[in-house]
Amino acid sequence: MTETTSKQADMTTADHRADLIRSYELGAGIAAGVRAEQLASTTPCPDFDVATLVDHLVGAAWRAAALGRGEQPTGEEFPHVELADAPDQLRRAGEEAKQAWADEARLAATTTMPWGEVYDGRTLVNMYLAELTAHSWDLALATRQLDRLDASLAAPALDAARAMLKPEYRDLMGVGNPFGAEIPAPSDASDWERFAAFMGRQPR
Repeated sequence: MTETTSKQADMTTADHRADLIRSYELGAGIAAGVRAEQLASTTPCPDFDVATLVDHLVGAAWRAAALGRGEQPTGEEFPHVELADAPDQLRRAGEEAKQAWADEARLAATTTMPWGEVYDGRTLVNMYLAELTAHSWDLALATRQLDRLDASLAAPALDAARAMLKPEYRDLMGVGNPFGAEIPAPSDASDWERFAAFMGRQPR
């Protein structure tokens, strides 16, 4: 086995449940720093301004918790969330996710997602760690809060993203949606910049 293959295998088999739970607090902290006058601001996500990004972040957080309980998700639209309620909702969803994903058997259980693909629990943990972390970065960038990002979460989020993000997922629903093409990261990039670049965001 080559060194590259070994690293890929490690990423595929890594258990990122604890990192997923930490990503909820990351999102809650960034959401708490959003000001009402920023809600109409643009974000790195082509379809979302700050207000709709907050809705999506909270909705994805609750969905990840529900997936841990073995619930079958339906639809892609998430309800509107008042800005003042978003941090509390993210923290409550995080508590539910912690309990839901506590059983290691959930990592091997499979779920059919609304778009028709079937994933095991380990892949879903990686998927939602990458999603919640990426959208927290998006929100932080759009609201000038990059200095509030948890530096220790970027590397595991990048590992998770590399394990689950197939090339065909990029630009699947239009340029940059749901993920853009990977962007080369600067040679002196931080872990957050490398993560953002892999997720198709301009890292600087």
